[in-house]
Amino acid sequence: MATVTVFDRYSSEEATSGGRFLQECGTEFDARFSRCYNLLQFIARRILGNSEEIEDVIENCRVKASHSCLEFEEEGAFRSWLVRVLIDEALAILRKDRAGNSNIGVL
Repeated sequence: MATVTVFDRYSSEEATSGGRFLQECGTEFDARFSRCYNLLQFIARRILGNSEEIEDVIENCRVKASHSCLEFEEEGAFRSWLVRVLIDEALAILRKDRAGNSNIGVL
C-alpha cells in the first residue's frame, strides 16, 4: 500500500500557488517533525549536554525547516536533512557560548 502525501495530491502549479496546499503542507510538516522529535532531542542533548538550550535549538530547527517543507518528499531524506539543520543550530549555540566565555577575561 503506497503512502499518499500532500505532494501527490497537487500538481506543481497548484503547489506553488499556495492556499489549501500550503495549509496541508503545514499539517504534514507538523506530523513529520513530530515523528523526528525524539531523535532531534537525543542529538541535541548529546551535543549540548543537559543544557536549557535544547528546546531552543529544536524550535530554531523547526522554524528553519518549516520554510523548506516542499523540498523533501521522502521521509528518510527529510529526517537526515532535519538532523543536519539541528546539528548546525546546536553548534552555533556552542560557538556563541564559547565566544561569550572567552570575552569575560577581557573585561
